[in-house]
Amino acid sequence: MTEHFDYFDKIQGMKESELLSEITTLNKKFYAIQRDSAIQQQLGNMIDMAQQQLNIVVAQRQIKEEPEVMNIGEIEEKVETPDYSKQELITYFKSFYSGDKSSQSEGIDKPITGTRKTTPTFITPVDRPIKSSGGKPDVGDIPVFGAKK
Repeated sequence: MTEHFDYFDKIQGMKESELLSEITTLNKKFYAIQRDSAIQQQLGNMIDMAQQQLNIVVAQRQIKEEPEVMNIGEIEEKVETPDYSKQELITYFKSFYSGDKSSQSEGIDKPITGTRKTTPTFITPVDRPIKSSGGKPDVGDIPVFGAKK
């Protein structure tokens, strides 16, 4: 048996069955030692390292055993896009939004626009007039860049 500098190097070269027996041995030692001692913590860390290496070995074995993807055939996709001329599109949208007789005969409903529910109210200067004092508008205590005191 070769000497290993540390435990990590030792478990890196082990096979799956050797790792399982190592984990079993470490668990027996772990539960035989006094609780909450430094050696028990070290054994716990060694068990964790061995368990992680076992997970890696098992994952590598499963990757090797996965079958290749089978080719079961090809799927042909056919997409048909109607070729509308520019004039047809303009005529349709014009009749839709204008609500003229041709759109009414086709049963196209005109969209609701310009009603109080859909149009937001705008604040105009008439609604909120700016007060003026001495010919200048009174803007309050707003600092003006470059103004002299």
